[in-house]
Amino acid sequence: MPDRIQHIDWMKGIAILCMVQVHTAAAMPLSGVPLDHPLALLAAAIGGMAAPLFVTMSGYGVHISAKNRDREFRDWVNWALPRIGVLVLCQLLVNLIFNVDHGGRFKIFTPGILTLFAISTMLMPIITRLNFRTRTWIWASVILSPLILSGYTGEDLDWYSRITVDGPSEFGTRLILNGTYPALPWLAYIVLGTLLSGIVESRNFAVISIFLGSSMTLATLLISLDNGVPWAMTEGPAVLTFFPANESFLVVSMTILIIVKVALGRIESSPKPNLHRVLGHLAPVGRMSLSIYVTHFVVLGLFVANYDGGPITMAMSFCITILHTLVWIPIAIVYEKRLGWFSFENLIRTLSLKLSK
Repeated sequence: MPDRIQHIDWMKGIAILCMVQVHTAAAMPLSGVPLDHPLALLAAAIGGMAAPLFVTMSGYGVHISAKNRDREFRDWVNWALPRIGVLVLCQLLVNLIFNVDHGGRFKIFTPGILTLFAISTMLMPIITRLNFRTRTWIWASVILSPLILSGYTGEDLDWYSRITVDGPSEFGTRLILNGTYPALPWLAYIVLGTLLSGIVESRNFAVISIFLGSSMTLATLLISLDNGVPWAMTEGPAVLTFFPANESFLVVSMTILIIVKVALGRIESSPKPNLHRVLGHLAPVGRMSLSIYVTHFVVLGLFVANYDGGPITMAMSFCITILHTLVWIPIAIVYEKRLGWFSFENLIRTLSLKLSK
């Protein structure tokens, strides 16, 4: 696929593999593992970057796709409806497959990362009409939303409360403010993806963002040391938190994302065929990220529903997690060549084409 930007597919591949890793690690029945264990720290670091990278690359892809649409309302509807419908369907499938009633982590109507993608699809016809500078201001504003909305983002909610939805009102609250991936502030990553897709419009964007982000990252480390609190935790009293995603976490993770984007872009443009060949194995994974996202939950759902043994060791958990993560690379390579038509990505394309006729 010569018309595609290679390093974007590489980044999408890395993103979905990181998502598989963090979900697999979370599904392992461990006990008594200290939080400062090297493997636990490694899993937490990868897990912390998995969703930000996945969401950002979704924003990048949907923005590029939206920019290629005509400006007529019907064309926007034909483009958006299949995506929204398939994404919502996939979220329901994930919630059913990995349901708390069978050892999983979601309830049937829990809004998740795919419903976030559906929201971004609804907003993209508006976002694509905005110039680079306006999108930059929106991006900065959404980054600050955890600070502005402090007290409404569910700092005191545990996981079970965060996935519980009792009625339309609570669904809306979880979707927008305090669910697993609420629109505020996670739409900031979507907007970042649109900015990265148009980075040539502002060559200073990456330089300024990396400088400011690195400075703020250093500041968070100093705050952590000065106050004697953890630098980063999934939730709880830390400078950076994932549930809910606070402004410090957003800044640090986005800085890393921009650095990775710039680095992989330079690798793609450099004459290093061997490195290109290695990274090229990630491209099919990236192009099938939605299908892999749903399907890997089938594997995990079957595991948690049927495993009746005791806790496993950290070493065994690490081996299982790595195996389940890396196996998707050859699966994606072979599947895309032979059965690529039978995927959620192709379903979206097919429905869009049929509606356009």
